Amino acid sequence: MNDFYVWASILVIVAGGFALAPWLRKTGKSLQNSLTNKNLIKQRLAELETEQQQALLTEEDKLQAQKELKLALLDEVQSQDPQQSSGRLPLLLGILICVGVGGATYFHASELDKVQHWQEVRQNTSTLGQRIIAADASLTFDDMRDFALGLRTRLIDEPNDPIGWMLLGRVSGALNRADSAIEAFERSIELDPNNVGTLTSYAQALLMVGQEAQLQTAERALSRVLSIEPDNVSALGMLAVVTSELGKFNASLTHWTRLQGFIGESDPNYAAVTDKIAQMRAALNQQEPATEAEPAGKTANKVEVTVSLSESLKDKLPSSGVIFVFAQGLSGSKMPAAVVKLPLADFPITVSLSDDNAMVQGYNLSQLTQARIVARISADENVALATGELQGEQLVDFTSQINPEVAITINKEEP
Repeated sequence: MNDFYVWASILVIVAGGFALAPWLRKTGKSLQNSLTNKNLIKQRLAELETEQQQALLTEEDKLQAQKELKLALLDEVQSQDPQQSSGRLPLLLGILICVGVGGATYFHASELDKVQHWQEVRQNTSTLGQRIIAADASLTFDDMRDFALGLRTRLIDEPNDPIGWMLLGRVSGALNRADSAIEAFERSIELDPNNVGTLTSYAQALLMVGQEAQLQTAERALSRVLSIEPDNVSALGMLAVVTSELGKFNASLTHWTRLQGFIGESDPNYAAVTDKIAQMRAALNQQEPATEAEPAGKTANKVEVTVSLSESLKDKLPSSGVIFVFAQGLSGSKMPAAVVKLPLADFPITVSLSDDNAMVQGYNLSQLTQARIVARISADENVALATGELQGEQLVDFTSQINPEVAITINKEEP
């Protein structure tokens, strides 16, 4: 800031020099002309004395000529003073106006009051952060905005701090700055991809926007949360809402049903979740009415399965092998009613199980009212469970769900 004032002063002096230069040149020229005229008059007076001594002029003529020359000299002096006085006043006024306009323009453009406020915010960022963490009830909207400003300034110096970006995202969300919140969360996720808190907050910010592209991104973020923490009730509830907004009523029904099992009848939210389940079933009945080829109330069973791998088992993933996804009845034969075998690939993996995937003729998925959907990673390409193999499963009730969408996390290792 001090350097700025030094250079500003230099520029003002230079500009003043340019403004004064024409006036100084004019003054110098006027002074030179005045001195020249005075010298000529003095020289003429001396010549008159000489001419009178040489009897070229009478005493009377000499006195008359001297009188005329002195009057001319007096006129010369009087004519110079008003010009100099009248020239200084406009120049002085012009300089004052330029300095005043320049100063006012600088003060308005530089917004010194805002710069001073920013410096104060930088010093108070830690204090504001502690008040926010402590849920200080006296916090105002301006306090939140100041904290966001100070935090953003700090992140310029520490751009690789995932916690700082997460906090900035949450504060931006509280300030209803959804776009800024999303950008901050994405930066935090780049630095720490598996932070459950950041992923959950990111999904909430995307829900604030509510457009299809953002909802799809939120669905992926929440699915990642559930692959890390399969029992995360908050993520499960948001995923149920997101899939409902996307029109994925099968998936939404599955998530609401799972959530209902977690919260229990004593929970105050149990009735609301039950209503959501009823809404999803009604939406599915309107979406897929019975056809002439299928008896009323019964359709061919089909399951869409999304398989994820738990973070804790990633280091135990075999270098080669296959993944089996199959459906078994809960009673009777343990033979899979439908099975799909795929080479190992990046997770999550999505497959569909239907009657087309039956292992034997006459026993298929449509014959089941309930099923256990299993995803298993095998290194020897044998579907039978062996020591060290990785597995996850999910139960499906076809009597309450039409063509359900199931999310399975492989989170167990066979001892």
